[in-house]
Amino acid sequence: MPGLRGSMGTVSASGLGTGWSVEDIGMARITVKHRHGQSFDIQVRGYKLVSDEPATLGGEDEGPTPTELMIAGLAACAADEVVTTLVDLGLALEPIEVGADFAWDAEGRRIASVRLHVMLPEEIVESERERVMQAILSCPARKMLLEPPDIETELSAGKVHAVAGRSSAGAGWPEEPPPDVDSEP
Repeated sequence: MPGLRGSMGTVSASGLGTGWSVEDIGMARITVKHRHGQSFDIQVRGYKLVSDEPATLGGEDEGPTPTELMIAGLAACAADEVVTTLVDLGLALEPIEVGADFAWDAEGRRIASVRLHVMLPEEIVESERERVMQAILSCPARKMLLEPPDIETELSAGKVHAVAGRSSAGAGWPEEPPPDVDSEP
């Protein structure tokens, strides 16, 4: 995307298809609507995605799990930073690939670790490797995981609204349903 490095975030409807810029980004909305079972339609700037749970966890496996989508976003963000840096360096882009492996902590019901493996099409000198690595480390999705944003949740049920904020200490997380990755239930 011209004028934008890293993960695109979201834009206002006026920015769709018009060559939007960083200035167009603001508070934006991603919409998730229930389809059936544990399957959901996701709308992001006019793009459609489906998320579902694997059959082993009660879903129909119609798409990646929410957790897999988060890891995919991290890998895509890293790949975008690599491509942008390779273009800046005048180096080959094809084929670039980023693999993402993650370990699930069943007891804590969370991702315990993520490993990104970036494969470049050709050897590059040390100074170029350092620039590519710094670009990967500056990925906005990675930064969001390392420096979590404030998360506020609003629940509307008819005319009743409730809002809950994220605890600054990270304590007080509610009980969660089983993990949303294809692991042993």
